[in-house]
Amino acid sequence: MLARIGDASLGAHQIAFELFVFVALVLDSVAIAGQVIVGRMLGAGDAGGAHAAATRMIAWSAGIGLLFGVVLLPLRDALPRAFTSDPAVLDRAHAIWWLFAVMQPLAGAAFALDGILIGASDTAFLMWSMLAAAVGVYIPIAILSLELGWGIVGVWVGLDALIVARLALLGVRFARGRWAVVGWG
Repeated sequence: MLARIGDASLGAHQIAFELFVFVALVLDSVAIAGQVIVGRMLGAGDAGGAHAAATRMIAWSAGIGLLFGVVLLPLRDALPRAFTSDPAVLDRAHAIWWLFAVMQPLAGAAFALDGILIGASDTAFLMWSMLAAAVGVYIPIAILSLELGWGIVGVWVGLDALIVARLALLGVRFARGRWAVVGWG
């Protein structure tokens, strides 16, 4: 889709996306810990302990994501220059940078919830919620972005909306506690 929008947008997206993947790997370290801790506690029959640990994991991951967002936001001019000197790509990177930075704490919480629900063997819910968020939120916004000329900003609004939708769906699942099945997993 971004290739249809233009080379500069594709280049800017690649910069932000590569940095997103880097940050996601750091945030996933908390999610992986959540998988292990939650799975172990639920397997031992300690749903309360699993919930308490999961709540801490969400807070830590969102906090680390917030820290990344706060650090990344003022680097909107400097960091893309480490990847390119092309003025058109830098302009498009600047246009989406705030969307990229704001995404980080939300992604941190969503990634932690991914790990928690994987640890609880609630992977079917993860699959369906991701499908619902992608088909119901991201894909329509991405298509509208192309059709209505929103460009790369529209695509990144869609990516942020995808993270928000995932966070909402996973947050509701977490809050209801249906994931905390003890003695198996």
